[in-house]
Amino acid sequence: MPTYGKQNFKESNVNYLNKDFASLKESLMNYAKSYFPNTYRDFNETSPGMMLLEMNAYVGDVLSFYIDQQYREMLLPLAEERRNIITMAKMFGYKVKPIVPAFVDLTFTSDVNSDSGNVTKVDYTNASVFDEGIEIVSSTDSNIIFSTLEPIDFRITGSNDTNTIAVTDDSGLASKYKLSRTVKAVSATQKTITFQIGQPEKFKTITLPDTNVVDIISCVDSNGDNWYEVDFLAQDKVPIETHYTDDVNRSSAYIDFQGNVSVEAVPYSLTYITSTKRFTRETNLDNTTSLIFGNGVLKNGEVIDEGFIDLEQVGVVIPGQANNLNDAINPLLGDEYSTLGETPNNTTLTITYRVGGGINSNVVSGDLTTLPSTIVPSINGGATLASVNNNIGARGGKDEEDTEEIKQKARAFFTTQNRCVTKEDYEARVLNIPAKFGNIAKTYVARPSTISDQPDITQLPVINGRIADDNFNSITYLNNAVGLLNDNDVSGAENEIAKALIELDSQSQDIGSLTEFVASVQNFELGSIDIYILGYNNKKQLIGNPNRISLNSTDYVPDLLKTNIKKYLENFKLMTDVVTIQDGYIVNFGVIFDVIAEKYADKQKVKLDCIQKIKDYFRIEKMQFNQPIYKSDLEFELMGVEGVRSIGHVTITQKDDYNSEISDADLANATYSYSFSNTEATIDIDGDGIVDGAFRDVTGENEEGTSGYGYKYNFQTALSTDGTIILPPNTSTPTVFELKNPNTNIQGRVR
Repeated sequence: MPTYGKQNFKESNVNYLNKDFASLKESLMNYAKSYFPNTYRDFNETSPGMMLLEMNAYVGDVLSFYIDQQYREMLLPLAEERRNIITMAKMFGYKVKPIVPAFVDLTFTSDVNSDSGNVTKVDYTNASVFDEGIEIVSSTDSNIIFSTLEPIDFRITGSNDTNTIAVTDDSGLASKYKLSRTVKAVSATQKTITFQIGQPEKFKTITLPDTNVVDIISCVDSNGDNWYEVDFLAQDKVPIETHYTDDVNRSSAYIDFQGNVSVEAVPYSLTYITSTKRFTRETNLDNTTSLIFGNGVLKNGEVIDEGFIDLEQVGVVIPGQANNLNDAINPLLGDEYSTLGETPNNTTLTITYRVGGGINSNVVSGDLTTLPSTIVPSINGGATLASVNNNIGARGGKDEEDTEEIKQKARAFFTTQNRCVTKEDYEARVLNIPAKFGNIAKTYVARPSTISDQPDITQLPVINGRIADDNFNSITYLNNAVGLLNDNDVSGAENEIAKALIELDSQSQDIGSLTEFVASVQNFELGSIDIYILGYNNKKQLIGNPNRISLNSTDYVPDLLKTNIKKYLENFKLMTDVVTIQDGYIVNFGVIFDVIAEKYADKQKVKLDCIQKIKDYFRIEKMQFNQPIYKSDLEFELMGVEGVRSIGHVTITQKDDYNSEISDADLANATYSYSFSNTEATIDIDGDGIVDGAFRDVTGENEEGTSGYGYKYNFQTALSTDGTIILPPNTSTPTVFELKNPNTNIQGRVR
């Protein structure tokens, strides 16, 4: 038997870059010529040897193609197969939608009796509340159905309501009022299905029979227990939305848990619970939807079947293991609840869901006008629904997401990481909280640069509804703590804070808000986040009053709304971020203009057009925190009005003597006489070192602009050097300029 040594083997020079058929064929031919010159010499295209050589090149070409293709399918930007794209999107945390529904604003009306004691007022006790889920059928296509997403509450008012219309009787008195409420609706209809569940299975999967499932409304087992949808099975915190009508602690949408009353309605309160009864939802390739449950079987907090518990989710190591210090730590470490959730067993699941959507659901305005034949109010005040209409067409509906859409959305979702880090992250999250938790008009996020940027400690803490004043020893301790923190004496500050808390505890005072404030000061350097917000009243005027308690006013952003925001942000903020939410400042003003018209222009029309142009320029949607007013831009807009030849002056003011150099003999009264109270004056709003005052009590507020106009501000001294820009107040608390009542606070002359 011959033996083989090193000298019997030839070293081959293989080029691994050759991957296509032609290059592989050429490489094989060269290899044969180099290493088998005496064995095979016939390289004619018709020879048997060339047939075998080409077949090998063919196989290599095909394998190379498949390897390249599989590698491409592993990269999201290059992938083409929908299955692979969906899988990678899941890896990034993005969930593909089977279809996108259209959304629309539906305006419902109801006839409500007038107040028997005052016919000029609505008797809101006679108004009704209707549950969500009312279905409105399209007048052009009966297959298109829209369902309301929130209750229709005629007992509350909001900035998105249309005007209340009085219905007079034969004597001319208002016997009824036609109220309107606008709610969101989605292009979907509700369905219900039941599933019999036998023996437990890890990660039990239930597939709904319908395609194009928009969302899951509820999942209830035969014991009456709710199963909650979560983004991921490892998520044990579940949001719970409670309408005020279902809350024994709230008699009205304007009242919070403590009985505080505000002018802004907060229909829902937001809380989070921990639950093992949870599932996640996934979209399949055939556009059906599957519900995936957990891997454990739990009862009363105890494991009843260890075979269905993922032990890796319970502990770090096996008990009794000698060396456990170097083992990986499980982020889900905890007690028996730290599993991936329960799996249902020996029960019946009743699942309610919505089906619909698609591009055809983008109906035109005026298409949704037919009310169902029977609608029973959940709270019957005696009024029923009178009409419904969509004043604006439905938008957003489209068919299933194509592969390119999935790619782009998955990359964007991964970039955001579903968390709040930057200022923009916080602003986006706050503004996108659903309106049912409170109407947020403006928001501003800042990280204080110094301890002095923290709010005055006498203004924030509230003890049993009162401001902590000098009668409490605690306020002295807290002021001392702030001073020590400014001197970088952390230990001394901690001692003073401890004294304050002990003092309050000894008096059995509610220290919730105070503790929160103290924590924000203590953790200031770790990551203090100050979020300033403003809301809308029912006239779409800004509300926000940091000093509302001292004036016993209700024009502030509701505390319940702030609580909802904080609980909402807990899911996204960094652990070291300490979030405080406060009211911002509002500075109201009026506009005086003087323009010269073309010789033959209709001066009355020119004046009305100028007023409308000013209204559009100062629309409240455009005004943001710390945004200056550019007078030059406003003058440019007025120059664009047909019939305007030149601009005499445009003055932004709060004062009667709005412009001392120009006679007002040809004008009516000034924009408004700014009625301002110096009572309890504590605020230097314009940063000039002089205390300007505090918010006026809104009691007796009228629409002529003589009271309730917020903070005093000298617009003349706020002008830039060139007189073209009005700067916002130089304060740590941000401010929004608001033209509050444009119909009365814009006056002008056309010459």
